[in-house]
Order: sequence, then C-alpha cells, then structure tokens
Amino acid sequence: MSKRQKGPLPYPAPGIGAAWLGDSPAFGFGDGMMKLDEQYLTCHQGGMLAMQASPDGQSIWTAGDDGRLVQVDLQGQVHERLQVPRKWLDSLAISSDGSFVAVAAGQTVHVVGQDGTAQELRPPKGPTALAFTHDGQELAVTHSGGVSLFELSSGDLVQEIPCAGGPISVAYGADDAFLFVGLSEPALAGWRLQDGQAFKMGGYPAKPRHLVQNKTGSVLLTSGGPALLAWPVVAGKGPMGQSAGVYRPRLGLVTCVAVHDARALVGWSDGGVDQVDLSSGKTGFLTGPRPRTELLDDPRKMRRSILSLAFHASGNRFAYVGEDGSFGHQWLQ
Repeated sequence: MSKRQKGPLPYPAPGIGAAWLGDSPAFGFGDGMMKLDEQYLTCHQGGMLAMQASPDGQSIWTAGDDGRLVQVDLQGQVHERLQVPRKWLDSLAISSDGSFVAVAAGQTVHVVGQDGTAQELRPPKGPTALAFTHDGQELAVTHSGGVSLFELSSGDLVQEIPCAGGPISVAYGADDAFLFVGLSEPALAGWRLQDGQAFKMGGYPAKPRHLVQNKTGSVLLTSGGPALLAWPVVAGKGPMGQSAGVYRPRLGLVTCVAVHDARALVGWSDGGVDQVDLSSGKTGFLTGPRPRTELLDDPRKMRRSILSLAFHASGNRFAYVGEDGSFGHQWLQ
C-alpha cells in the first residue's frame, strides 16, 4: 500500500521545490527554509526562488532573493557557493555530470564550476530559463527576444535564435540535436539545430513551464495542457509531423511533470497527483483531491497547483510540493 507522509500540511509558505537528498525527501519553501527529513534548514535570509537536486542526488542547490546560491550536502550543512549583491537569483540549471551550476541574476547568468570559480554570461535581455547540453559544454539562455546559446569553454555567445512569444522554459533533446522552449503565448516551440528548422505546437491553455524527457529522449512530456501531452521525438525529425500521446486521468490543468523509465507523475492545478504508465496508458490516483467528473472552478485561477515532483533514484518513491505549501512523499506500488 502507498503511504503518505504525516505532517503539517500545508506549510505556512508557498512551495518551491521537492527533491531527494540521498534517501531523504527535501522540500523548499518561499520563506527560504528547507525541510530535510525532520529538520528545518535556513537556506536564505529571504525568499527561496529556485531549488534543484544534483544529478547524483548527493546535494541540493537553491537560489534566493538574497542574492545567494547555496548547496546543501548529505549531512544537512548549508554552504554558500555564490553571492551576487542586490540581485534576485531566480532560475537554476545543473549540468548532467554536476560539473557546472548556472543561475540567473538580474540581466546576467553566472556559471559556477566544481572548483568554485564562476564566469559571467550576458545575454541580450534578462534571462528567464536555463538548460545545459548533455555534454555540459553549452548553455541555452532564454529571454524575451529568443534563445542565446553560449559556449562555456570560452564564454562566447555562439548562436542567437529569435523567438516570439516570450520563452519561459527550455530543454535540449537527448542527443542535443533539438532545442525545445515553452512560451508564454502559451505554446510549445523548438528547432532542429543542424539546419534551424523550426516547429511549433499550439493548443495549450496555460504556459508549458515543465519540459521533461524520458531517459532515452524518445518522448517529451509537457505541462500546461488539460492533459499530459507526450510528444514523440523521432531521430532526425524531432516532434515534427508527430501526434502527441494524450493522458487525462482527471479534469483540470497539468502544472508539473516527472518521469522515470515508463512511469510519469502528473501534478494538477487542484493539488492532485496521478501516475501514468506511458507504455500501457494505464493511469492511477496517488494523492491530493480525487479526480472529479466536472470542473467547479477555473483551473487557471486555482492556488493549490502542484509545483514540483521528484522521483527517488529507485523509481519506487516520489515527493511533491504545492503552491499552497502542501507537501509529502509516498511509496509507489
């Protein structure tokens, strides 16, 4: 049977992130605090704005409106890795091998290496989202005018991709052959980087803030729709000419997505979490409000949305946190 964590729900500040630090669930909140197991850590002297676990699960990075980038280790010790005075640090990205951590600060982006050194990148406009290539050699920075691609070895801006619609999320394809962005229009757009061929998928009622790929890169899962949309990514073609798989275990808006092998977690605007087996299409309820047969409120105006979902490395557990401060973790059947 699935077991839900017992505890004070919701937390008195908005949720920011859910993650796993080793085998311990961690939850970040807007007041700068992190709940790690049963202890509370002060990560920021102000608001926490972003939180992400390292790929190896051995540390968690957070950024805040106090201008600090901090790293929490397995012992629950909080280490400051960067301070940018009088700036809000509000977007994070970590390279797949953990060698680099990028953070947006005002009009600039700072990239911190394992040795603690930092380089500063300056996109044409204020950064909105960040993503590393899988080899960690390049960083994509979205802004209101499009996407800037930086080469990290030199710090040079190597390509500028114009994009209308205001990109707010970004992800590279598994082989770095494609670049995907979620727009504030709202819609999903992207490019085949080899020749610049562009594609665009509309029909989203909300902004696609979460762009998540499975391990093989054959499927791109997105939030922002009335259902979980799973776009097939075909070698050489990406999602062009493909139809998305549609999974709708409840009514409402998808606000968050996570994936582990063929199992996807779907967070909703009403605070519910469901699971989807991408291979069979089977869906199941996990936590929060149970699915309803009719919508009682406009899902775009709800304030209970699931903001972050995280699988344990084993794929047998997950953690979640909501906009209203609700949080928890469960075993999966």
